[in-house]
Amino acid sequence: MALPLRKDLRPKSGEPEDSAWIWGSDDELGRLNLQTPERVKKALETVSSGETIPLGLPFDQPVPPCYRRAFFKHRITSLGANSKHTFDDNYEMNPQSTSQWDGFRHFAHVPSGFFYNGTTFEDIAGPNPSSKCGIHAWAARGIAGRGLLLDYARYAEANNIKPEFYDNFSISYSDLVKVAQTQGIDLRPAAQGGDVQVGDILLVRSGFLKNANLLTYEQKAAHHLQKHKFGPDDGQRYIGVEQSEEILDFLHDSYFSAVAGDQPAFEAWPSRKDYYLHEKLLALWGCPIGELWDLEKLAEKCAERKQWTFFLASAPNNVKGGVASTANALAIV
Repeated sequence: MALPLRKDLRPKSGEPEDSAWIWGSDDELGRLNLQTPERVKKALETVSSGETIPLGLPFDQPVPPCYRRAFFKHRITSLGANSKHTFDDNYEMNPQSTSQWDGFRHFAHVPSGFFYNGTTFEDIAGPNPSSKCGIHAWAARGIAGRGLLLDYARYAEANNIKPEFYDNFSISYSDLVKVAQTQGIDLRPAAQGGDVQVGDILLVRSGFLKNANLLTYEQKAAHHLQKHKFGPDDGQRYIGVEQSEEILDFLHDSYFSAVAGDQPAFEAWPSRKDYYLHEKLLALWGCPIGELWDLEKLAEKCAERKQWTFFLASAPNNVKGGVASTANALAIV
């Protein structure tokens, strides 16, 4: 299949402008379709030591959860009256309160109201809902491929840049290019002579979680529990990737199969533009978004190896019609 550049997108009649619903009317995988067996096998060539690095936080972290989401609750129960030999777990949680994937039912293209590939509000919460584009579709195939880490936090520290983690501090495309250059990476698609391969999974480390780990509960609560409302006056404010034409072209034309970061929203929140990257990535392009991933150990290992690519695998939760999933992600270096 030919993969069009963003400037060459020609949506069909009735589809939103800038949409790239190119894998058929029944598709529920979006850019995960780029993770072909051939590309997954090729990604294994990045493995040298075989060391495994989990990328998920404990389910009860961060605490308190961002966006005033539900706290994780864990209860251990015995099997049988007065049993001292057999136990079960019971979890009560919002999978988006910790390291997570945003699924295609999470965020619509606001002007049209469409979620990915024509999924509607009625499909999700109408009187006769379907399971269209639920997280179970991802779970049925899994997520695997070559991960590519851009360590903005390391670059910022080396260049005496002081990010504002609790404001919509934007990491620009030029910032990412500079980060890549310090890592010996040409941040252009391979088709243009660069190092980015079709189907790569882009990870951006902002330093948000490293900073949060240095704060007290009260200091975090002052931000994580702010009033959440959609729009520029949102009390929830976080560092992330900038909303810009350069970023849009980069994220679209690189044909990443997924993106993720250690920030609460991947993109700077709230947006300074009249759109959000969530709309473009999830609803229009079918690109999964990972948030609040623990990238600290991975960043250290990549710097030590002087290699910023690795094998990445994730097993989304198999919940029919689900909106999101805990990340369940693992890097192998």
